[in-house]
Amino acid sequence: MTTLTRRALLNLTLIGLGALLSGCSGLLPQPPEAPMTYLLAPELPSRSGSAPPATHGRRPSLRVSAPRAEPGYDSRRMAYLEQDYRLDSFAAHEWVAAPATMLAPLLAQALRDSGAFATVSEDDQGIDTDLRLDTVIEALYQDFRSRPSQARVQLRVRLVDPAARRVLATQVFSDSEPARTEDPYGGVIASNQALGRLLPRIADFAATNAGRVALKPANLP
Repeated sequence: MTTLTRRALLNLTLIGLGALLSGCSGLLPQPPEAPMTYLLAPELPSRSGSAPPATHGRRPSLRVSAPRAEPGYDSRRMAYLEQDYRLDSFAAHEWVAAPATMLAPLLAQALRDSGAFATVSEDDQGIDTDLRLDTVIEALYQDFRSRPSQARVQLRVRLVDPAARRVLATQVFSDSEPARTEDPYGGVIASNQALGRLLPRIADFAATNAGRVALKPANLP
């Protein structure tokens, strides 16, 4: 066999192997696609002209403690319900962060917009304040047991006087919103709309009960 013939056979072999590998690549398992991620970022209504603070004299300061979440809502997984008592989560859709993490700055902004507090800080800022707001996410899911599906949001909130170690008030806030489309994105839009209504209600709850804390005069340490 001549050198030219050997080269020709080698080239044909390489071409054949390339075609074979190309054909087999479609049979190999493909890496999973990254899930689509979504934000809790409702538009808060303007609070211009809102009622003055309920307290007399100086306004109290308030700290928003890091929100917690009940099991099932304490991760980035987006929950939904198709059957009674069965909570599932979407495989290819999730929150960009755990909902409790996204909720903290939203609460702080709603409380600032209320105008009832001298300052509103978040838990990681390490500031001593007159009041503290604790929040627990009790429900955050898309309910497919009816059509259209409904986004359901429920938050349990308590206002605390840290110095006296006393709970001033506690309340459960819940709301729901029909989804525009029967898919995860429809649920995301509806969840944001429901939460956007709840946040000002929570701010009003805190402002109304803020007057129950005993404030030191401004000139005392």
